[in-house]
Amino acid sequence: MAIVKMSRFSLFTFDADRDKLLHELQKFGYVHFTNLKAESAYQEEGLTGLEVPEALGEVDEEIQDVKFVLDLLKRHDDRETGIKGMIRGKSQFTFEELEKKVSAFDYPGLIGQFKKLTGEIDSLSQEEMKCSALVEELRPWKSLDFELKSLRNLQFSEVFTGTVPKKLLDKLKSDLGSLTETHVEFISESKDEGYLLAITTKGEKEALSEILRNSSYSQLQIPTELSPAAEIAHQKEKLQRIKAEKKALEGQIKAQAGELPQFEETYEYLLNKKLRFAAETNFMKTDHVNVLSGYVPTEHVDTFTKAVETTQAQAYYLEVKEAESDDDSVPILLKNGKFVESFESLTTMYALPKYSSVDPTPLFAPFYLAFFGMMVGDLGFGLVMLVGTVLALRFFNLDKGTKTFVRFFFYLSFSTIVWGLVFGSFFGGVIPMKGLINPSTQYQELLIVSIIFGGIHLFYALAIKAYLAIRDGKPWNALFDVGFWYMALMGAIVFLLTMFLPLAPVVKTIALVVMVTGMAGIVLTGGRDNESVVGKAAGGLYSLYGISSYIGDFVSYSRLMALGLSGGFISTAINMMVGMLFDMGFLGYILGVVVFLGGQAFNLFLSALSAYVHTSRLTYVEFFGKFYEGGGKGFKLFRNKTKYINLE
Repeated sequence: MAIVKMSRFSLFTFDADRDKLLHELQKFGYVHFTNLKAESAYQEEGLTGLEVPEALGEVDEEIQDVKFVLDLLKRHDDRETGIKGMIRGKSQFTFEELEKKVSAFDYPGLIGQFKKLTGEIDSLSQEEMKCSALVEELRPWKSLDFELKSLRNLQFSEVFTGTVPKKLLDKLKSDLGSLTETHVEFISESKDEGYLLAITTKGEKEALSEILRNSSYSQLQIPTELSPAAEIAHQKEKLQRIKAEKKALEGQIKAQAGELPQFEETYEYLLNKKLRFAAETNFMKTDHVNVLSGYVPTEHVDTFTKAVETTQAQAYYLEVKEAESDDDSVPILLKNGKFVESFESLTTMYALPKYSSVDPTPLFAPFYLAFFGMMVGDLGFGLVMLVGTVLALRFFNLDKGTKTFVRFFFYLSFSTIVWGLVFGSFFGGVIPMKGLINPSTQYQELLIVSIIFGGIHLFYALAIKAYLAIRDGKPWNALFDVGFWYMALMGAIVFLLTMFLPLAPVVKTIALVVMVTGMAGIVLTGGRDNESVVGKAAGGLYSLYGISSYIGDFVSYSRLMALGLSGGFISTAINMMVGMLFDMGFLGYILGVVVFLGGQAFNLFLSALSAYVHTSRLTYVEFFGKFYEGGGKGFKLFRNKTKYINLE
């Protein structure tokens, strides 16, 4: 249980069988294709790459159409959300069940209906905007109580309608006093402008135009033949009719909101269909033959072979052999038990291991469990985590990723409970408990325990490094890179302890000899890869200088104590505030309960988040830094990651 063993396959198949083959392989799922276009050997043999199929563009268009309907129907989705939604969860399908259900669903016809309905709604919306704009345009002229068509085509008069800045209205009124054959009516005013109607004779037209021009006049056409009030009333009636028609059309869409789950299923199916077409770009071909290559888990080789056989109506050639153990290009798939699997996300967040390395997940998981619990360290918090995760796992229909994440905190709750008992802490002392260590008074002992755990953590990481060296047939590397460091560090630790503990003098002498021997070994072998004597010596001294980083590593583990103390002190402070509120009487009891629940919930969140981050930091820097490189590339299942359903 760790890195899944892989086998590499090469397959030669006729082009006519390609679609059936890819369809069957996608049902199988555990296929990782390699891009043969990047391998020059095939090109030298005269093979060419498959072009992007036209069907890929077609399925892309289908996906966009389905996504359009999803966005449309989600506005009317009345399915349960929150806790009820989590209990209901996502529907679960096998690939065959999904394909069968989608093939029986007339989604193209429904897409056409939805496009027609939304087209009509868009058309009505544009008309609605025009009507609203016209109403706003006519509003300043509303007080004109006659039909404006009477002003059109006057034979002996000229009509001016427009606006003038308010700050120039007084000047305009003064200038108009010189005109005797002109009538000007100021209709209304807005924040910045005044609206006016002017009627003048042909003789005073030029004079009026000059006066208006000097007042920054802007001409406006009133867009109606009716009176503005009548036109506004007509447009408002039209708006009411448009809104009613839009509501009816939206009601037709809402009535089909029940189709949303089927469109979600269709969306997932089409994404997988697209993946099949996209996979073809990894292949090479001759005129009639396709060449495929990739990886399958060794344990699934028989199933893979049968999947190939069932799709080949003509001759084919398949070669499968186990991947080389030192081939770091092999894709990585991890397989662990439920406990270790819950911690795999921490490994993938850092870096997947190379195929020649080891899966570090089962190696760090027990330490992560212990360190997290020590940082939170409260029985009450642990019980809340335990009950919450148990209820979620028992009653919620969670997808695999979410279930694994919840299970992660389910396991962490046990460590939190144990450390809560060790510290004698139940929500910071709500219920007095006798623990093995009292963090508020025995912080020095707690610091020593933290450093001891850190030492075990570091030495265990070095032991893994030694194991890898021995496994790879390099036992001397195990001695040089681990053995000497064990001697130097353990000798130094014991030597320092003799200064504070009443140990026999011989212990101090032995510790000093072991420490010096280890340091000498580090200096002599640390630069062994350098060619020159000076380079070897410099490399050895630099390696010995690395002992300073171990000092920093040991100090880093003090955060185990610090975070445990901080969470406990915050809980104690919250309890003190609650006690003061309880002294205020009935209202104080109510406020105290609110403060206790809210404060402790926030403290739990803060403690869990801090423990998650800092335990990850101890794992990535102090632990992984001693033996783990990462650098592996993930195994890409021949399945699209689903969003709306669970696909087996």
